[in-house]
Amino acid sequence: MSFPVTSASFLANLTLMLQIAAFIILFLGVMHAKKKEFLKHFKKADIAVIFGIFAFFWMSYRFVSNLRPIILHITSPDSLLAIAHFVAGLLALSGGIAFALNRFIKKTLIPMRVVFLAWTIALLLGIALYAFYYMS
Repeated sequence: MSFPVTSASFLANLTLMLQIAAFIILFLGVMHAKKKEFLKHFKKADIAVIFGIFAFFWMSYRFVSNLRPIILHITSPDSLLAIAHFVAGLLALSGGIAFALNRFIKKTLIPMRVVFLAWTIALLLGIALYAFYYMS
Protein backbone atom coordinates (compact mmCIF):
# COMPACT_ATOMS: atom_id res chain seq x y z
CA MET A 1 0.00 0.00 0.00
CA SER A 2 1.29 3.41 -0.87
CA PHE A 3 -0.10 6.88 -1.22
CA PRO A 4 -0.80 7.36 -4.94
CA VAL A 5 1.59 10.28 -5.43
CA THR A 6 4.61 8.83 -3.59
CA SER A 7 7.30 6.24 -4.04
CA ALA A 8 7.34 5.51 -0.31
CA SER A 9 7.43 2.00 1.08
CA PHE A 10 4.60 0.47 3.07
CA LEU A 11 6.52 1.00 6.33
CA ALA A 12 7.25 4.65 5.53
CA ASN A 13 3.55 5.25 4.87
CA LEU A 14 2.54 3.31 7.98
CA THR A 15 4.95 5.35 10.09
CA LEU A 16 3.57 8.61 8.72
CA MET A 17 -0.01 7.50 9.40
CA LEU A 18 0.93 6.34 12.92
CA GLN A 19 2.57 9.65 13.71
CA ILE A 20 -0.36 11.68 12.39
CA ALA A 21 -2.80 9.50 14.34
CA ALA A 22 -0.64 9.83 17.47
CA PHE A 23 -0.61 13.61 17.13
CA ILE A 24 -4.39 13.78 16.68
CA ILE A 25 -4.86 11.57 19.75
CA LEU A 26 -2.39 13.71 21.71
CA PHE A 27 -4.20 16.87 20.62
CA LEU A 28 -7.52 15.37 21.79
CA GLY A 29 -5.78 14.61 25.09
CA VAL A 30 -4.78 18.25 25.38
CA MET A 31 -8.42 19.22 24.89
CA HIS A 32 -9.39 16.88 27.74
CA ALA A 33 -6.76 18.50 29.97
CA LYS A 34 -8.18 21.95 29.21
CA LYS A 35 -11.59 20.65 30.36
CA LYS A 36 -9.93 19.24 33.53
CA GLU A 37 -10.72 15.67 32.39
CA PHE A 38 -7.32 14.41 33.45
CA LEU A 39 -7.98 10.67 33.35
CA LYS A 40 -9.05 10.92 29.69
CA HIS A 41 -6.07 13.18 29.04
CA PHE A 42 -3.60 10.67 30.51
CA LYS A 43 -5.11 7.74 28.60
CA LYS A 44 -4.97 9.57 25.27
CA ALA A 45 -1.42 10.77 25.91
CA ASP A 46 -0.34 7.21 26.77
CA ILE A 47 -1.86 5.89 23.52
CA ALA A 48 -0.04 8.62 21.55
CA VAL A 49 3.25 7.62 23.19
CA ILE A 50 2.68 3.95 22.33
CA PHE A 51 2.05 4.89 18.69
CA GLY A 52 5.18 7.05 18.79
CA ILE A 53 7.26 4.16 20.11
CA PHE A 54 6.10 1.88 17.28
CA ALA A 55 6.89 4.53 14.67
CA PHE A 56 10.25 5.19 16.32
CA PHE A 57 11.48 1.68 15.47
CA TRP A 58 11.14 2.23 11.73
CA MET A 59 12.46 5.78 11.84
CA SER A 60 15.48 4.73 13.92
CA TYR A 61 16.32 1.98 11.47
CA ARG A 62 16.13 4.38 8.54
CA PHE A 63 18.13 7.07 10.35
CA VAL A 64 20.92 4.68 11.35
CA SER A 65 21.05 3.09 7.89
CA ASN A 66 21.43 6.57 6.37
CA LEU A 67 23.77 7.96 9.01
CA ARG A 68 26.88 7.85 6.82
CA PRO A 69 25.34 9.91 3.96
CA ILE A 70 23.82 12.29 6.52
CA ILE A 71 27.21 12.89 8.12
CA LEU A 72 29.05 13.14 4.78
CA HIS A 73 26.59 15.78 3.55
CA ILE A 74 25.87 17.38 6.92
CA THR A 75 25.17 20.83 5.48
CA SER A 76 22.73 19.69 2.82
CA PRO A 77 19.08 20.60 3.43
CA ASP A 78 17.91 17.00 3.67
CA SER A 79 20.62 16.12 6.23
CA LEU A 80 19.84 19.17 8.34
CA LEU A 81 16.14 18.33 8.13
CA ALA A 82 16.78 14.72 9.20
CA ILE A 83 18.96 15.80 12.13
CA ALA A 84 16.44 18.43 13.30
CA HIS A 85 13.64 15.85 13.03
CA PHE A 86 15.71 13.35 15.02
CA VAL A 87 16.49 15.85 17.81
CA ALA A 88 12.90 17.14 18.09
CA GLY A 89 11.48 13.62 17.91
CA LEU A 90 13.87 12.28 20.52
CA LEU A 91 12.98 15.13 22.88
CA ALA A 92 9.24 14.63 22.28
CA LEU A 93 9.28 10.84 22.65
CA SER A 94 11.60 10.90 25.69
CA GLY A 95 9.39 13.44 27.39
CA GLY A 96 6.26 11.51 26.45
CA ILE A 97 7.68 8.27 27.83
CA ALA A 98 8.78 10.03 31.04
CA PHE A 99 5.26 11.43 31.47
CA ALA A 100 3.64 8.07 30.69
CA LEU A 101 5.84 6.30 33.24
CA ASN A 102 5.35 9.10 35.80
CA ARG A 103 9.11 9.43 36.12
CA PHE A 104 11.77 12.12 35.82
CA ILE A 105 9.47 15.02 34.84
CA LYS A 106 6.84 16.60 37.05
CA LYS A 107 3.51 16.79 35.23
CA THR A 108 3.09 20.53 35.21
CA LEU A 109 1.98 22.90 32.50
CA ILE A 110 5.36 24.14 31.25
CA PRO A 111 7.07 20.72 30.75
CA MET A 112 3.92 19.38 29.07
CA ARG A 113 3.82 22.35 26.71
CA VAL A 114 7.50 21.90 25.87
CA VAL A 115 6.95 18.22 25.03
CA PHE A 116 3.81 19.03 23.01
CA LEU A 117 5.71 21.72 21.10
CA ALA A 118 8.59 19.30 20.44
CA TRP A 119 6.09 16.69 19.21
CA THR A 120 4.48 19.26 16.90
CA ILE A 121 7.85 20.36 15.51
CA ALA A 122 8.96 16.73 15.06
CA LEU A 123 5.75 15.92 13.19
CA LEU A 124 6.06 18.91 10.88
CA LEU A 125 9.72 18.15 10.18
CA GLY A 126 8.81 14.50 9.58
CA ILE A 127 6.14 15.48 7.07
CA ALA A 128 8.68 17.75 5.36
CA LEU A 129 11.20 14.87 5.22
CA TYR A 130 8.55 12.54 3.81
CA ALA A 131 7.64 15.11 1.14
CA PHE A 132 11.32 15.70 0.33
CA TYR A 133 12.18 12.03 -0.10
CA TYR A 134 8.98 10.57 -1.52
CA MET A 135 7.11 13.36 -3.29
CA SER A 136 9.91 15.14 -5.16
